[in-house]
Amino acid sequence: MVSSTTTSLAELGNTVFGGGGQKFASITAATGATEIVADSTNHRIRVLALVLTQIGHTSTASVKFHSNDDDDAATDLTGAFGTKGSDMVLVLPFNPAGWFQTAVDGSLNITAVNTAAAGFLVYELVAGT
Repeated sequence: MVSSTTTSLAELGNTVFGGGGQKFASITAATGATEIVADSTNHRIRVLALVLTQIGHTSTASVKFHSNDDDDAATDLTGAFGTKGSDMVLVLPFNPAGWFQTAVDGSLNITAVNTAAAGFLVYELVAGT
């Protein structure tokens, strides 16, 4: 029974959520802009889950995610997530529809202000037009 469930879940991940299955990326971002996932030709990067924590404790820190296209023009994907007090922990639980996604051919980037950040994300590549 376990093997049939495991097989079904693997097939579900490869067919329902974008066709390519889920991928994983580590986040290590110094202050400033950092590329998390490089662009993939004719695809969007859709973030399905995320855990992020602040490194360095300051109450004026924030992070936001953005997409960069081939001309390196940045498009904000989220607003700035700020700290409350001295720590920031951002958790976006698994969402099969995705929390946000890049433009077609855009890379996924994070900008950290007055802090460094670390964590991981689950994403998928979605065919774009």
